[in-house]
Amino acid sequence: MFTSWRLGRVLGFPVEINLSFVLLLVAVLLGYGGFGSGIAGLIVIGLVFGSVLLHELGHALVARRYGVHVSGIELSFFGGAAKMVQMPRSADHEIAIAAAGPAVSLMLAGVGLGLGSLLHASPVGWPLGTIGWINLVLAGFNLIPALPMDGGRILRAVLTRRMDFVRATDLAVGVARVVAIGFGVVGLALGWLQLLVLAPLLWIMGTRERMLARTMVDQYAGFGRAAADRRSDPFDRWGRASRFDRPSSSGRGPGRFPAGDPDDSGFHAERPRRYAVRQVGGRLVIESID
Repeated sequence: MFTSWRLGRVLGFPVEINLSFVLLLVAVLLGYGGFGSGIAGLIVIGLVFGSVLLHELGHALVARRYGVHVSGIELSFFGGAAKMVQMPRSADHEIAIAAAGPAVSLMLAGVGLGLGSLLHASPVGWPLGTIGWINLVLAGFNLIPALPMDGGRILRAVLTRRMDFVRATDLAVGVARVVAIGFGVVGLALGWLQLLVLAPLLWIMGTRERMLARTMVDQYAGFGRAAADRRSDPFDRWGRASRFDRPSSSGRGPGRFPAGDPDDSGFHAERPRRYAVRQVGGRLVIESID
């Protein structure tokens, strides 16, 4: 919707600033009455988005650890986003990636509040305490179970242990819509403009997650319940042996990953065999045609 500009790279990740962030800075200046008292507001905004940047770096570093490519980090009016090009391979990976950001924020909150209380009389006491409170709120807000926020992604990953990926996404989006309605009600009652803007945006992003779940469901074949169902069925829907049940080339049992998987740790699946189904004497016979 808005143009973004590249600021540089942090730990190998490109960092971009969205035009909406610049508009936020202008609104803060005008709201505080110009450059005089507005400087304090700019300092707070700088601390907020510095904290958001570290939060998103937590996501990006854990994603890179699990082999998920992150094209960059973008700062905008509503916070930040680590832009993942690929999807996590499993529910455990998605939980770890989603929880990494709040974990960083909680650590910063502990350090900021702790040092702020010790140095409250010094010039750095107020900024440190502010950093602590900002990160405490940031962690708590992101852990709300509303997809696509971190808490919503954790909720969906947990749900996939008992149901397929699309249904888990639908339930997580349903929770997000309840939260969006709550944001709207609170925003109207208290006059919080940002919640009023965030409520419809959260609803729209939840709808987008439902659409993405249906287009990317094949990338989540290893997620929770879907993986268990696949392992229990020796043949996939095309009549081929399931990639999770094919014998490994090492002869030590079924291959846990498809051939060439860098995380296979020595368990490489053999080339998939092709099968044909034909009727013999009133019975269906499955035989290899390789």
